[in-house]
Amino acid sequence: MHTESKEASSRLTRYLSPFHVWALAFGCAVGWGSFVMPGTTFLPIAGPLGTAVGMFFGAVAMMIIGMNYHAMMNRFPGIGGTFSYTKRVFGYDHGFLSGWFLVLTYVSVLWANATALALIGRKLTGGFFQIGFHYQLAGFDIYFGEVLLSAAAIVIFGLFCARGKRAAANLQGVFAVILLLGILAAFGAGVSIAPGPEAFLPAFAPGKSPFAEVFNIVALAPWAFIGFESISLSTEEFAFPVKRSLSIMAASLVASFFAYTLLTELAVTSIPARFSRWPFYIEELGRLEGLEGLPTFFATQAALGTAGLALLGVTVLAGIITGLVGNYIAASRLLYAMAEDDLLPKWFCVRNRSHTPSNAIFFIMCVSLVIPFFGRTAIGWIVDVTTIGATIAYGYTSAAAYVSAGETGDRRTRLTGAAGVVLSVVFSLFLLVPNLWSISALATESYLILAFWSILGFAFFRFIFKRDTTKRLGKSTVAWLGLLFLIFFSSLMWSRQATHAVMEDVVSDITDYYALRYRAQGIRREAIDRRYEQAHLEEQMETIQSSLLKNSIIQMALIIFSLAIMFNVYSMMQRREKQAELERVQAEKDSKAKTVFLSNMSHDIRTPMNAIIGYIALAKKARAQCDGCPRPPCEKGIHVQLDDFMQKIETSSHHLLALINDVLEMSRIESGRLELEPAPMNIVKVLRDVHDMFATQMQTKNIDFTVDTEGVKDCFVLCDENRLNRVLLNLLSNAYKFTPEDGSVALRLTEPAPAEDGFGSYELRVKDSGIGMSAEFAATVFESFTRERTSTVSGIQGTGLGMAITKNIVDLMGGTIDVITAPGAGTEFVIRLRLPLAPEAEAAAEEAAEEGAAAVAFDGKKLLLVDDLDVNREIANMLLTEAGFVVEMAVNGKEAVEKAETGDYDVILMDIQMPVMNGYEATAAIRAFADEKRARVPILAMTANAFSEDVQAARDAGMDGHLAKPIDIPKMMETLTEILKRNP
Repeated sequence: MHTESKEASSRLTRYLSPFHVWALAFGCAVGWGSFVMPGTTFLPIAGPLGTAVGMFFGAVAMMIIGMNYHAMMNRFPGIGGTFSYTKRVFGYDHGFLSGWFLVLTYVSVLWANATALALIGRKLTGGFFQIGFHYQLAGFDIYFGEVLLSAAAIVIFGLFCARGKRAAANLQGVFAVILLLGILAAFGAGVSIAPGPEAFLPAFAPGKSPFAEVFNIVALAPWAFIGFESISLSTEEFAFPVKRSLSIMAASLVASFFAYTLLTELAVTSIPARFSRWPFYIEELGRLEGLEGLPTFFATQAALGTAGLALLGVTVLAGIITGLVGNYIAASRLLYAMAEDDLLPKWFCVRNRSHTPSNAIFFIMCVSLVIPFFGRTAIGWIVDVTTIGATIAYGYTSAAAYVSAGETGDRRTRLTGAAGVVLSVVFSLFLLVPNLWSISALATESYLILAFWSILGFAFFRFIFKRDTTKRLGKSTVAWLGLLFLIFFSSLMWSRQATHAVMEDVVSDITDYYALRYRAQGIRREAIDRRYEQAHLEEQMETIQSSLLKNSIIQMALIIFSLAIMFNVYSMMQRREKQAELERVQAEKDSKAKTVFLSNMSHDIRTPMNAIIGYIALAKKARAQCDGCPRPPCEKGIHVQLDDFMQKIETSSHHLLALINDVLEMSRIESGRLELEPAPMNIVKVLRDVHDMFATQMQTKNIDFTVDTEGVKDCFVLCDENRLNRVLLNLLSNAYKFTPEDGSVALRLTEPAPAEDGFGSYELRVKDSGIGMSAEFAATVFESFTRERTSTVSGIQGTGLGMAITKNIVDLMGGTIDVITAPGAGTEFVIRLRLPLAPEAEAAAEEAAEEGAAAVAFDGKKLLLVDDLDVNREIANMLLTEAGFVVEMAVNGKEAVEKAETGDYDVILMDIQMPVMNGYEATAAIRAFADEKRARVPILAMTANAFSEDVQAARDAGMDGHLAKPIDIPKMMETLTEILKRNP
């Protein structure tokens, strides 16, 4: 077995033929109950004719719902059935709700068929399986032999469905045919010995309205035909067009109608001789033993003898097998679909080699093995609840069809969808409201099971809702208010029915008590001992009160528990909605900031680009005017103009590169990939170098620029010098840009407290006499993409990222940064850092290494230049040749390896991203040379991948250094000098 990733396309193989699908629908709809219910339910309610008419209209009602399934199966042809349709149309909350009840529906019908073996076995084998341990549960005798029989059926057919789905489909087809043919044969035999039409009289049940009787049978349609729609769960496995599903469902409903009707008529074709008519026989049915307690079996035996009994036994077995196989398939596909949508663990999605959801089947099988120990009575209570699950599914599917038809303009489906919703509501009212039509559809215990299952669904929903990272759940309050109402109503009905049953027992007991007293004493009521009578009545009242108290406590506990879950879920929904609102506001804020940023970037990138393009055009024009005049002198001054243009192009290019670097740096910060690389350094020297860097620039605006480090005692620290330089450059660049001519900029470093525990405390202040900032903007100065737009600064360029980058670097160093400013009063940034001290010797060694690099002559040095782009090779080749290198070139890593293996190079400049073989692979191949000298040739990465992890990746690949594109010529020459000095 293996787990496969989720795919948009079909995941289950197509293997079901139209015959297989019909067998699944028919086999799930008609099971063991069709052989028992004629005597216990159908005939007492409506009689032979009333049952036939009611079943007909019930089949018509189911066909209307079947049309809704057909419409949804064609629109959403995949697994999941009602669950899938509901989630797509109404959302995952409603989808989970429908799926939760359908799971119990299909699994409990499977349980009913498995445990029916014990019930049928008692009637046909005379207690052959009533062996082993024995106990009673809810008045039903449970024997180990019967438990073993049911468990064996669960295991055998579970393994059969899991191991070979095609074989299971074929088995379903064979036994569905046996079931239908067996019913037809038994009915034919029964009619052949019937005394005549009078056997079917009275046509309706005595003492009731024919209309009411027919309606009561129609209301049982969800129970009678449940399962015909289960084929919607296997639509993905159809090996034929889905549009044919309507005719298949119609055929299964017709076959089911005849099965129920013919078996009901069979039950009255022959009755025991001591009963004159079928109503008297059916009235005494509960007190009869053996085959007389099963009218269908009695009539078949009367017609065909032992052969008839064997015929009906095989037919019943076929009904049980088709119920087991069909519901195994239906329930496993439903669990599989829910797991695919993360409403159940992904474990349920595991399929075996035949693409069967085997884990789902094994789970159903293992859970079902416990059920035979509860006996038929308890199973009957659960099966009652499944009818509610079916009506919920029918209602959801019909409502989904109605809504979908409104979107597509399908009037017929719109009509059947509305009709299906109405039918589902009527069926639900009939089932849930006791004695609404003079018949109680649910047992008292079934109401309690319904409440428990609903609460369990609530609890499980809370479990998956809490782990719903995709935020698909919690969208519909209506769904959960509806479930809460169902819990309230079912618990109320259970309490009412249970109390009513106790009161009936009390009334019966009191009646029996007085009857015994009168017969025993032979006197009138007035002569009874009043004291004894009062005591007996008080005892009965205590029984009623005790029952009321117990039922009320249980009902209150159910309601409180469900409310607690509901409020907990609701609070999580509220928190999620608040979080979503905050995220929406933040997203809008970020979107607005990025819109402003893009606007700024559009302006700021176009400005240097415009300068570059414009000066290149001017340079071309000037060069065309030169007409080959000598240099120097140049009468037209063209060379002077060209030098000026080149200088401005270089300045604009550096500005453009700075813009790009800012954006990339901020991207790294936001993704959490910015890391510090601390090393020993002289912090005072860093500030002096910064002074030298900015001194000339400040003089052009006549700005008084000072650097004060007098207050520093501990100069040597462990710090990332590049990042600290970036902070200083950002602050001083801003100070320079926003300070007018004749202003002042002061950089001051102090050590306000003595060093402690190997750490020094430093305070860095950058103060200018510039335009300052408004209080509103100062509050957002460290946020990304922010720039204050005023008439004073409208011509100043920048990304709005510099201060955000500065703040993040300072935070990464464990420091703080504050701003003191006001419009027209200048700005002062205050940075406080706590840095580990470095031994003076280490820092001095670092400085000596940097300053002591003597120049190396490049003349005659042989260099291999590897780059796949012609323009890059051309530029680098010109620069390196001018420096004195003898340059050879390769266009990819493979060619570089071949040349390095035969040539003697002093250094290799290697691009990283290249076709055929990239730079890392080429370096690894070179380092693996057998010739040790060639294997140790210095290799420098020369790439546009310029982040710290790219530098580390180059080192890990065996390279000796890293040069970032665009090429910084002084940096390249410095690095080459260092490399060649180490490798003379």
